[in-house]
Amino acid sequence: MRVWVTLLLVCAGCGAFEFHPYELRGPHRDLHARSLERLSAAEPKPAFRFAVVGDMQLFLDDSAAAMRDLEERGVDFLIQMGDLTEFGSTQEYDWGVELLSRLKVPFFVVMGNHDALGKGQKLYRRTFGPESFSFTYSGTRFVFFDSNSREYGFPGDIPDLTWLKTALTPEPLVQNTFTFSHVPPGNGDFDDSLVEPLVKLQEQKGVSISFHGHVHRFHDVFAHGVRYVTTDSMKGRSYVVVDVDGTSVRVQRASF
Repeated sequence: MRVWVTLLLVCAGCGAFEFHPYELRGPHRDLHARSLERLSAAEPKPAFRFAVVGDMQLFLDDSAAAMRDLEERGVDFLIQMGDLTEFGSTQEYDWGVELLSRLKVPFFVVMGNHDALGKGQKLYRRTFGPESFSFTYSGTRFVFFDSNSREYGFPGDIPDLTWLKTALTPEPLVQNTFTFSHVPPGNGDFDDSLVEPLVKLQEQKGVSISFHGHVHRFHDVFAHGVRYVTTDSMKGRSYVVVDVDGTSVRVQRASF
């Protein structure tokens, strides 16, 4: 699968197709806003379930199998943890959206380092919206931010802790706070000078779980009062299911 997809993208860049692989085109725009509209329009649930899936990249067959497996899980929405694409191309964004749409539930996508390649950042913004955003659903705060420090040359403000501090400001009736970013703190692609400030900020703001992708291996650890969960890539044939019922949160690794 990986070989023929790579060849297809190379051919697209060589003029074998009528479009440029990084052309800002396609039918998908502002998908996060649409997902939020769907969540807002649905009947509120005191208890809900969502899935967290890891890097999809060119693991398209495995990703399709994950979507089929998730159909049996009864999730209310889905979060993909970045590296939806391998090269940040238009075609890959379209493939990724088509796969995620098979589940027929709202979905949100973290921006990964591969998604930012070429004009990938512009494609991400066009397809989904801003890289950093947040929302509250049924008493739980969801905060998404860009942690791909290396892709910007370690400028000292990726992740943007000033924005994150505001996004993590306590809200009335919020019982849990989850954060989502692609590169986990402590990884070589995360700005080393921002690891300690991020960890302290998440502890101070009462973050329950910090979710990540990037490393293609499942990890689940507690550090400084916060649970850090890193997902497998889709090639690893597992994802995470999270059940929330008030302050009760259950995280399960599901293999397929």
